[in-house]
Amino acid sequence: MTTVAVAGAAPGSLSADAVVISLPSPTGKNPVGMTELHLTDADRNDPWAGGPRELLVQIWYPAQDSGTSAAAAAWMPPGGREEQADFLAELGVPRERWSLGLSHSYPDRPARGEVGKFPVLLNSPGMGDATGWSTAQAEDLASHGYVVAAINHTHEAFSVHFPDGRIEHTVVPLDSPQEVLRDVLLPTRVADTRFVLDELTAAASGHGSRATRALPAGLATSLDLTKVGMFGHSLGGSTTVQALHDDPRIGAGINLDGPILGSVATEGTEKPLLMLAGGASPWYGNPGWEPYWPSNTGIKLPLQVSGTEHMSYSDQQTILPQLTAAGLLPTETTTKAVGKIDPQRSIDLQRNYLRTFFDAVFGHNNLGIIEAITALAQPEVLPHP
Repeated sequence: MTTVAVAGAAPGSLSADAVVISLPSPTGKNPVGMTELHLTDADRNDPWAGGPRELLVQIWYPAQDSGTSAAAAAWMPPGGREEQADFLAELGVPRERWSLGLSHSYPDRPARGEVGKFPVLLNSPGMGDATGWSTAQAEDLASHGYVVAAINHTHEAFSVHFPDGRIEHTVVPLDSPQEVLRDVLLPTRVADTRFVLDELTAAASGHGSRATRALPAGLATSLDLTKVGMFGHSLGGSTTVQALHDDPRIGAGINLDGPILGSVATEGTEKPLLMLAGGASPWYGNPGWEPYWPSNTGIKLPLQVSGTEHMSYSDQQTILPQLTAAGLLPTETTTKAVGKIDPQRSIDLQRNYLRTFFDAVFGHNNLGIIEAITALAQPEVLPHP
């Protein structure tokens, strides 16, 4: 488990005994850069606010080693930190008793373009979540040679802080019925995903994009958009599977404990799909999660990680146990959210399965997908019976 450190007091905000929560280090050889991209889709109206649809995308990528001691970026951007503070307050953790440590990523550092191009992985967060809640996954993938682009789904995400100072808050209740998820949120999320991929393609081609600022040096030319994958947690997993169905450019996906919604539920997909479920997942065994999805023609690997829970597939897997270790959160609260599995073990499993799957898809490990995942077999990871 990662270490809990004692923070110095921040005047007016943190108490003298506040704890600093640490983020597990990435395991790859590449330094990691991080940047944000503000995009405006003038061809699409925002379904909640009207006017052109605006998005803020957080991108992690293999970066150059600058040789300097520049400060790392914040673990989460402002929207993610606000959401984290509200989430923990609801669990009874005083706001002044904790803070997040820094990430292992460096803001706007030049990309490591001298070693070739990198596959692009799109990421869609869980319902209502801002980007930054899957930093442990994203940084690790970037350290192993992937570009990860996570999408803030504006007006659904808890809050999105645009570069001009505007803050757009969620207008979507978390208890929205499944019909709203399927018929409103899912199509909007998929359209957001396809637009972000359009803009990354434009940037890589040199034809320009609708971004308000350029990508860090060398990043646009480092994008290998012949190799595009996607992953997401909860409703982000649902978005991944539907985007896989809808967009021919996305070659493979990973669903992290999300339901199967939309037309893909009946039509299936011919593309590779890895699915990791929590130990008590309500989706596991439901239509789309069963091993022999009748309309699915592609490789599908539904697995269940024993000892995990739904929030294990986000950074809560490392945050909540550290708060429990510090005496700020009851053990039963943490167990209910992220399970009984050892936190570092859970993070290691997730990182290994994500990387192994995409490495097989994009030819990095010289193994077929089924062969690679079979070879990775771990006692906690159970195939669908």
